[in-house]
Amino acid sequence: GAVLSFSYPDSCQAWCQIINVPESRSPFLTSMEGTGNETNWSISMPSGTKYHLYIGLALAVGSSIFIGASFILKKKGLLKLADRGVTRAGQGGYSYLKEWLWWAGLLS
Repeated sequence: GAVLSFSYPDSCQAWCQIINVPESRSPFLTSMEGTGNETNWSISMPSGTKYHLYIGLALAVGSSIFIGASFILKKKGLLKLADRGVTRAGQGGYSYLKEWLWWAGLLS
């Protein structure tokens, strides 16, 4: 493995240890300068990295929206049943299975 040292403009320094990655298989590491115990690596990112970042960010935000909407629909269905006064699921009732709003939340 290798230990990478990153220096930032605001005088902060971070260390990263890479384990089980041979030098021939690391496409991001392009050059190395070493003295003593420290090795400074130059890192170059492929051109498609920003594209993949935006795709990942969009997927993360989209999934959060869908999970939240699903929870809200299921909760509204259960509250609708509670207003009608039917037996709650925690008390052995199965009326939520007949509620379309609950099913919409489950399937979304």
